[in-house]
Amino acid sequence: MAINAKINAAKSMGDYTRLLRRRWRYPALILPTALLLAVLVAFLLPVTYRGSATIMLEPATLPSKLVATTVVQQDDFREHASIELELVRRKVMTPEVLQELVKEVDPYPNVPGTVAEKAAMITGDTSVEVVDPITYQASDKSTAFSIYYLNENAKRAQVVTKKLLDLFLSYNQRTRVEAAKEALSFLQQQARELENSMQDMEKKLAVFKAKYGEALPTAEGRNLSGLDRTTREVEGLQQQIVQAEGQEAQLQLQLNETSPSLTAAVGDWRTDLAKARADLTDAQQKYTPEHPDVRRLKRVVADLVAQGAAQNKAAAANPDNPDYLRLQSQLTGVQRMLAGLRASAARARSDQNLFESNLKGAPNVEREYTQLNRDYDNAQNQYRDLQSKIKEAALAQSLEAEARGERFALMKAPVVPSKPYAPNRIAIILLGLMMGAIIAVAAVIISDSADQTVRGMDDLEDILNTTPIGTVPKIFNRSDTRHRRFVFGTVSAGFAVAAALVAVTILIHR
Repeated sequence: MAINAKINAAKSMGDYTRLLRRRWRYPALILPTALLLAVLVAFLLPVTYRGSATIMLEPATLPSKLVATTVVQQDDFREHASIELELVRRKVMTPEVLQELVKEVDPYPNVPGTVAEKAAMITGDTSVEVVDPITYQASDKSTAFSIYYLNENAKRAQVVTKKLLDLFLSYNQRTRVEAAKEALSFLQQQARELENSMQDMEKKLAVFKAKYGEALPTAEGRNLSGLDRTTREVEGLQQQIVQAEGQEAQLQLQLNETSPSLTAAVGDWRTDLAKARADLTDAQQKYTPEHPDVRRLKRVVADLVAQGAAQNKAAAANPDNPDYLRLQSQLTGVQRMLAGLRASAARARSDQNLFESNLKGAPNVEREYTQLNRDYDNAQNQYRDLQSKIKEAALAQSLEAEARGERFALMKAPVVPSKPYAPNRIAIILLGLMMGAIIAVAAVIISDSADQTVRGMDDLEDILNTTPIGTVPKIFNRSDTRHRRFVFGTVSAGFAVAAALVAVTILIHR
């Protein structure tokens, strides 16, 4: 109860001052010890140096409207930069690539292990962070990136960081050039295949036109006018043929009635034949067929017919009757004209049938012809588009080869680190001091709370609940003075030893 009373009584600054005077040995011993331990820990822990380099993805130097690159880009350039960096990082930070780096420069000469194991260690010690291109502080809204590599040796940290930087820069440039080259090669291959396809289409169109040339949609007007013309021509020729046939029949009749021989024309058997036929007709009307006159007249008619046939045959071989020759000549002319008209009519009918056939088959031909033309037109449009893209791809390849497209540009080259990245010695020392102060304060409070000694009027008043008449101050003799000096010297020596140890540790691990 007395203890609680004493603690509750210590409320003023003077109380705390007297408490510190009484228990000064605890802070005097704990704080130097904590500082010494913190310094030793800070400087005895293994140090790590961090090599750093900064690159930034720069846009193309020429506007995309002027030259369109064949390498895929995003609308948001920052997002595109992040994606581009991640793709490059995944390609560069692979075991195969890092093993080649280890073979060139061994980052861990003091660490036993295979090349593959050391390559894996590089992956664990390397990080990439988006940073502001001016302050080099972490920032999500930037196209700049810092490459960090940790190593126990400052020079090796700088060398390995330089190698990693070269891998990032060269891989990005190489892959963009290869991508542009592959795009151009692909487009050229597509153009060649399309050219072969267009040649096949042209051959099909030529064969189709040769087979259905007159039935094509472009010939519809010609077919209609040709059908109308040939129809009128057939009708006109048919009328001429009818007239010519009538004229032929009339001339043939006249020719049959005319004797080829001029001598036969004087005593023409035709007259006797006509008279005999007339007498036969009269006799047949008067008598029966078995009557002698009828039978006689029939023989006469038959004889005259035979005689006329013989005469005509003889005269036809060498006719000399001018009338007969004239009629024969006219008949021959009419027959030739009739043959020509019939041949013309046949040709006209053939043309008419052809025009009708063309018009009848035109819908089917038009459908197939339209499909062939549509395919060919589509192929032509694709070919024109490919040619335009090939030109753009060729320009893009030149753009990437000359590093005028998007590229990783060096912002800060790696240098040899001047101070360790880890451990944070200042933070460790400050933490040690803070922990020492906390322990010292706790020790003071605990020790004073456990002490039952009565000191001063305040303690008496709290215990006796009355005010003392007076107090006798503590009187120090020579022994007390020597003891105080000894304690002060010991503490000072402790502080000096701690300071010396700290100085030596700092000098050794600079």
